[in-house]
Formats: sequence, C-alpha cells, structure tokens
Amino acid sequence: MVLKKSGFDTFEGMRLLITALLMCPALLLAQSGPAGVGNPTNNALWLKADAGTSSTINATAISSWNDQSGNGINASQTVAAQQPSYTSNVLNGFPAIQFDNVNGANVNDKMLGPDSPLLDNTSGYSFFMVTRPQNVDNNARVIVSKRTAVAVDQSFMQFFFTGSRFYTDIQSNNNRYNTSATFAANTNYIIGQFYDGTLAAASRCSTFINSGLDVTSTESSTLVTDNVSPLVVGSTDAGDPRPFGGYIAEVIIYRSALNEAARIIVDNYLSAKYNIALSANNRYSGDDAGNGDFDFEVCGVGQESSGSSTSFSSSVSGGLGVSVNSGLDNGDYLLAGHNSFTNNATYLDVAGMTGSLNARWSRIWYFDITNTSTSINANLEFDLSDGDVGAISPGPAANYVLLYRSGLSGNWTELSTASSVSGDKINFNSLTLTADGYYTIGTHEFNASPLPVELLSFDVSLCKSGVCMQWITASEKNSAYFVLERSNNGIDFEFLTQTKAAGNSAIEMAYLETDFKPLAGTSYYRLKQFDKDGTLQMTVLRSIEYQQSAKLYVFPNPSSGTFSLNLQGITGEEVLVVILDDSGKELYSKVWLSSDEDVVKGVDLQGQLPPGLYHISACSRQKFYSSRLLIK
Repeated sequence: MVLKKSGFDTFEGMRLLITALLMCPALLLAQSGPAGVGNPTNNALWLKADAGTSSTINATAISSWNDQSGNGINASQTVAAQQPSYTSNVLNGFPAIQFDNVNGANVNDKMLGPDSPLLDNTSGYSFFMVTRPQNVDNNARVIVSKRTAVAVDQSFMQFFFTGSRFYTDIQSNNNRYNTSATFAANTNYIIGQFYDGTLAAASRCSTFINSGLDVTSTESSTLVTDNVSPLVVGSTDAGDPRPFGGYIAEVIIYRSALNEAARIIVDNYLSAKYNIALSANNRYSGDDAGNGDFDFEVCGVGQESSGSSTSFSSSVSGGLGVSVNSGLDNGDYLLAGHNSFTNNATYLDVAGMTGSLNARWSRIWYFDITNTSTSINANLEFDLSDGDVGAISPGPAANYVLLYRSGLSGNWTELSTASSVSGDKINFNSLTLTADGYYTIGTHEFNASPLPVELLSFDVSLCKSGVCMQWITASEKNSAYFVLERSNNGIDFEFLTQTKAAGNSAIEMAYLETDFKPLAGTSYYRLKQFDKDGTLQMTVLRSIEYQQSAKLYVFPNPSSGTFSLNLQGITGEEVLVVILDDSGKELYSKVWLSSDEDVVKGVDLQGQLPPGLYHISACSRQKFYSSRLLIK
C-alpha cells in the first residue's frame, strides 16, 4: 500500500495511516522487516541491491529500485545520464548500486522516490546504510535525504562531508553534527544513525559505525514535521549537481528509534550478509568460515534493558519463523541464518533419523544462542512456501521432526515432533533452545508427508551446441513435467522447452536440454517442476555469461559451401568450432588453437551441405560465440 500526500495536513496523514492499519491487522503481527525487526508500520523504507532493481545485469544502468518494506516507496530515475548502475558481486558476492562521480546538473547519478507521510511526521528515526564510498573528500556526498533544497522541507540528510567524516541533518541544518571517525575510500561500512525526540536534547542523536558507537549529539527538534519533499538517494536534493561517487548496497529507514536489541540484530544481519566485521555487539558466529558461512537472511530475537525484539517471520528468513515465549533476559539473543540460495528435499545426510523413509530440507540454519540465565523457550515454524519449496500440502504433524546437530557433519538428533500443521506451515511449540548449532526440518515418511522432488543438481554450461542445461533428481513423487525458461535480465522470462518427468522414481534420473540459440551477454535459466495436478512445486535459477569481446564472422555469406571463419578477440585458447543444421544436428566439428587475436581459417564443405540456414558456434572454456551461415 502506498500512502501519498496531496496537500492534506499531518492529522489527515495519520488518520489515513491508522485506517490502513485497521484494514490490514496482519501487518501488526508479522515481524517481516530486515532481520525480522519491524514491519511496514515502522519499517518505512527498505532498499537492497539484491532485490527490486530494474536490471540485474552487471554494469547496466537501472531506472528503478523498488522498496522491499511493503510500503511501495520506490526510487526511480527517468533521465538516462543520471541513472546509476547495477554492479554484481561487490560485497561478499552481493550486488550494489554504483553512483558515479560525474559532477554537474542533470548528469550526476541519483534516484528519486515519492513524498510519503511514512518518511517524516515522526519523533524517531533509525537509519542503516551499507556503502563503499569511492570518493571521500570535502564535498557533500549524500547517501539518502528528504528535502527540496537546503533546509527547505527538510526531514533528514545522511552524507559524507568535510574532513572525510559522516554528517547528519535532522529536520533542519541547525543541529548538523558529524562523526569523530574519518572514512576511507573503497572501504565497506555499516553506518547507523538514530534520532529519538523523546530523549533530552543533548542525547537525541547518535551515529554508529559497524555497530560501534562513534558520537552522541544534540538535536533541538522533538518532532520531524510533515515535510512535502521527495526521497532522494545519491544526492542532497533533486536539483543538486553534486555526485555521491560510490556504491550503496542497502538503505533501511525505520520511523522510530529502535531499541538496542533490535539495532544489534539488524547490524548482525548486515554484517553477515556483506562480510563487514563489527567493532562491537557481534552476536552471530554462523557467518564465520569455520561454521560454514551461514550468511543468508540472518534474523534474530533478543533483549536489552531498553527493550526487546521477540519474533521474526519466516518470510524474511528463508522459511523459518521464531517466536519467543519466555526466557529472554537482558543480553540474551537467538540469531539464525542459512547457507543456501535454493532449497529442496534430500535423502542424503540423514543419519541419526528414525522412520521408514527419511528426508529433510537441504536448507539448514545455524543458531547462535546467547543465554545469560533462564533458558529461552520458543515456537518454531517452517513455512513451505517461504522456504522456496513450492506449494505442496503437508502430511500429518506426527511425521515431521526438528533436527539438530552440533557440527557441519555427523548424525542428526531429533529434538521434537511437530506440534501441528496449519496450511503449509509446520509448527514446533514450546521448545527449550540452549545449544548453538545446525537446525532443519525432516520427515519420517516421505510418501505420507511430502517434501518436494529431491533435486541433486541443476547446471548450465557452455557446450558445442550452445548452452546445455542438465539436472538430476534423486527421487520423484507425482512429478509431471519440467519447464525451462530463459531471461536476459533475471526478471522477465520466456519459455524454452518442456520436458516430461519420470513421475514416481526412487532412483537418480538425469535430464538434458540444449539452448541452441543462446542470448548474447548474461543469460538466466530457470527450471520449474510441476506435479500431475499442475501445481508448481519447485523453481531453481542459474546464470551464465558469454564474453562478447570476441566476434565470429563468416564470409562469403551466403556461400556455396566453401567459406572462411574469422574469430576475433581470443588469444592462446583452444576453441571448438561446430556447425549445426536448423534441427540441431552436428555436421562439422573441429578444435582450433587461437594463437592470435584475429584468426581466419578456411572451411571447405562444398557439396556436403544442402541449401539452407546453418548455425556456427565457437566455444572456449568460458566463452561462447555464434553466427549463422546461409548455403545457397
């Protein structure tokens, strides 16, 4: 739901907000914000580079960056010269948005979002910003702001400025303050800024760097008013020509001052995801290499003297929800993260389980439990749809078990049998949780309590015919068919082919399909598996990149069968050259050694190729090029 201002006053804005909350009571309960902290009522904005961008192709300009908070405060840029770029694999394998260092009106990169009452009209803020600045100097280099001009309709501004320090404006410029610490270019940071208008003026603002408190400062305003101004990412305001000059990976804004426990949980989520070491308050060791790098979707619960955060939703943790019943004392935490983008069922690595047909989720969570006195008692929920395993109907609760082990390998211990099944959610209630380690869900009887088709692998690779897509299932139950789709941006997919499935199988089944006419650049391939009732059960995504610096030319073209091939841009590699007819049948295959960047070789197939259209490909170990040949 998007709430926009159109001239109504503060009271009216709050009235609409309250009405929206009454219409959507579920939002009040689900802790679906970053790390399971907050929900759309207080998590006003959540921009992260790994979701919601108009492109996911490296070094490609983006026109939109959509808010993941649920409030629809989307950032966009229609001017091509001012569009920042999506950049893959910047921080710990995750992407970031690169704002260039071009200075000038209508050319400096920035993104604009709508005015919203959720971004101001508040007595509290919590900002979390993950960035790698590439230019830190005495210029105002802004991560995020909300104002129309200097001190005009200004709610906030967060920026690097004089002395390579980080500065904050709240409500106006009159209490601008900066960090004691200086910042370096090409260094990754988690910056947290907090404003609480209910505190004494001298302590209303504070800034944390990598979770360590750097400065506490004075702010005279007790309320940020309802300012009619846009959200701006990467600049001071919509008309300012100064650039940011660096990467922004994530921006989170709460319209309240989070308590210490909630702040620490979000910091640990960002630290694990982006591999940025915390200088204080490290409560999660699952992201350590020795524990397996369980970096994904870290969420948590915890308590400090200033308050607590007692639950997180399965929608932001990859399928696991936690709600604490009792036992949270000051200083107590439970943080959990997993290690896999994809999730399926597996019959492998189930030693220690009882039952006639054991299986478990391949996705495993590492629990890091900090307990000072009373043991933590909590409910756990495994949500099948949030766990990325498709829409399936669970079996009886008695067949599902909570699995635990202390190490990355070894036998599993069955800690508890499920308490109940609700929809596609499997619940384990009133659990006493004391041990760090590895947790997941298993079933004793796969046939009666299904988990999805067990996919051992799905791989895409360059092959002599184009792109080969191979997948292997260890078992299948009621599987009908697989669908392969292709995309050039990871968002918009087109149908490639459909493959009949085995149906029911307890042995490994291998499947192979080929894309004979692959797209240029980076391509994304998606495998979908459907049951016999037409239900989608599983989706798996892979990508592959073709080097486009080389080119394959054919001349003369059309040809009578004698022609030359010119391959440009590959040096010192073996290249497999293949000619296929339109049905995909191989008619010619030969390995070339490309010793120079411009290789020309003659091919004489006079009388061997009937008139028609042919496909020619050149494939090295990591590169694939193609062209067409018409035989007359």
